[in-house]
Formats: sequence, structure tokens, C-alpha cells
Amino acid sequence: MAERITKIKRIQKSEAEIKAENLAEVTDKIAENKDSILKVIDLVKNLDDAKILDALNGAVKQRGVITEKIVTELNKDQYAGFLHNIGQMVFILGDLDTDELRVLLNKVNKGVRVANQASPSARTSIKGLMGVLKDDEMNQSLTYFLNMLKGMSR
Repeated sequence: MAERITKIKRIQKSEAEIKAENLAEVTDKIAENKDSILKVIDLVKNLDDAKILDALNGAVKQRGVITEKIVTELNKDQYAGFLHNIGQMVFILGDLDTDELRVLLNKVNKGVRVANQASPSARTSIKGLMGVLKDDEMNQSLTYFLNMLKGMSR
């Protein structure tokens, strides 16, 4: 029979072995992502050539001053309405039904195209309006807008 195990010895790697494994892992990742790394290097070079990196470094170093100036500017009375309204606009945008709005805006765009092609001096007579009501598509459009006006008035 074998002896019982009473003590477990952990295999400990030396610092040199850990560094070698880490270096091999990094080298493998570099080899796998060579094209991406080269693109990033080109991007950084282009940013440096355009002096954008210098501007970004300066902005990061002076971020406290920049933030203070922005906050000071936004605290002026002339921006109070804007800041209040922008918060309200975010909530309004959340309430919009974009599918219905898309359908309406497509119809408005078509209507604007047709209206721009019409003669600006043309006048609509009562007889012409009655003729328009006989056209099914025109009747549906007028009914749609009348219903929209009813809904807006409530």
C-alpha cells in the first residue's frame, strides 16, 4: 500500500519563468493582431503629425482648469433656459414613437416635393377642392390631417 499524502507541495515558478511565459503570451498576441497594431501605430503617427496629440496631452494636463472654465460659463444666466430645456428634450425624445413619426415624416417629405413642383401662383377654387375630395388618396390625407388637428386640440 502507498503512504498517505499528508503535505501538498505547490510547484512554484521562478520569477524568470513567469517573465518568460508573460513575454511569450504578449508576443503571441502581437503576432495575432499585427495588422491592427500597425493601424494603431499609423493613427498615432498621423495624430502626432497633426499636433493633435500635443493638444490632447495639454488638455489632459489642464483638465481641471478646462472643467472649471466650462462650468463657470454654463452657470451664466443666458444658458439657464438651454440647460433646463435640454433635459426636457431628452424626456420628450424618449416618449416619441419613432415608427409612427417615420411614416408621417416620409409623407411630409413627399408632400413637400409635390408642393415645390406646383405653381406658386396657382389658386384653389371650391370646385377644385370638391374634386380633390373625390380622389381617395387626397381624401385620406385630408382626413389624416384633420384627425391630427383634432388630436392636437384635445
